[in-house]
Amino acid sequence: MNHEIVYERNPTGSYMKIFSNQEENLDEKILLRRKIPGLLPMEKAYLDGNGQYWYNISGKQSLDTYCSIQNVGIDVIKKIIISICSQMEILEWNLISMGSLLLEPECIFVTNSNQEFIFTSYPGAEHNVEDGFRQLMEYLLTKVDHKDALAVRAAYGVYEKSLEEGMAIRDVRDWITRSDSVEQTEKKVLFEEPSADNIAGGNVNQREIPAIANFMEEKPIVQSVQENRTYHSENFKKQDQSKDKKKQWDSFLKEKFSSLGFKTAEKTKKKQVQRTEEVYPEEQMYMIPQPTIHPTVCLSGNDGSARGVLIYQGTEQLSDIYLDQKPLQVGKSAAADVKIDKETISQLHARIWPEGNSFYIEDLNSTNGTFVNDETLPYKQKRILQVNDIVQFADARFRFC
Repeated sequence: MNHEIVYERNPTGSYMKIFSNQEENLDEKILLRRKIPGLLPMEKAYLDGNGQYWYNISGKQSLDTYCSIQNVGIDVIKKIIISICSQMEILEWNLISMGSLLLEPECIFVTNSNQEFIFTSYPGAEHNVEDGFRQLMEYLLTKVDHKDALAVRAAYGVYEKSLEEGMAIRDVRDWITRSDSVEQTEKKVLFEEPSADNIAGGNVNQREIPAIANFMEEKPIVQSVQENRTYHSENFKKQDQSKDKKKQWDSFLKEKFSSLGFKTAEKTKKKQVQRTEEVYPEEQMYMIPQPTIHPTVCLSGNDGSARGVLIYQGTEQLSDIYLDQKPLQVGKSAAADVKIDKETISQLHARIWPEGNSFYIEDLNSTNGTFVNDETLPYKQKRILQVNDIVQFADARFRFC
């Protein structure tokens, strides 16, 4: 976009400012007087005789920032396309020119609360929305998670559809909707459970109920149990008969030996020796207190270990933040790399990343702001961190060292 964008934060919120020297037109009157669903609220101000459109972007992130901290999948691309088509219809209903819709990544915003897409309308502009859509698809192709092969193929398919001659944005949306419907139908047929009527009538798919014939050939459980009981009963009878025969034979031999004058030794029971276990006194283990060791943090380490730390300066039970060679997102969301569980912290509040031997910090358009040495960080303005800087996420204060 050829228009200059400036970001400003004040006590009333966070704003995106776009300069305008155009004369008042119908689109401007409508946008200033009405609150159009899906569009950023707009106001107009003058500075040294030059007009400025102020857009309230509080609680939102631009699409380019969103893509830099989140993985972009095919679901995000589908949602953007459907949202663009819906917004075009809303503009038509409100008699606003379609060319006023800005589709640059820095002019499309994502709400932090429900991940909805919000658009920017620039009154009096005459952009070709179809060209803007193709450029947006080209941009998203570079942001798709290339580890996800399915997402890459789907994204390229959408992009190729947008390049077809005579293919409008609505046609791409309809094509995506039809593809989703066919996919859901195939899944429903594949995973549909057989009904009772089909089973009773013999119309059961062999793939759905494998080896059903084997289950039918098995004997009932009751019959199997009865057969097992009969087998064990007969086995016990045979064992008892063999024991009786042995006793009779022993008695016969004893009588014969007695008649011949031999004495048979009587079986004596072995005296059971009682063994007493040796009892040892219980040993008492005494824990020797170990000193708490705090790791030394090196600001210029080359081994990939921690190179910086934000030491908490408050009285609450918040942990220090250790910085290393990868970017970190700070917030209270589960998706944040560093979670600060406080009501004043936004879902994704700020991010910190290394460049060379330094660390930079940027506010992610948080509700309560990010401060360095009590100075508010405007949206999309990065700040280098110096030793002993006081970094404040809302009301959570840290010292960088």
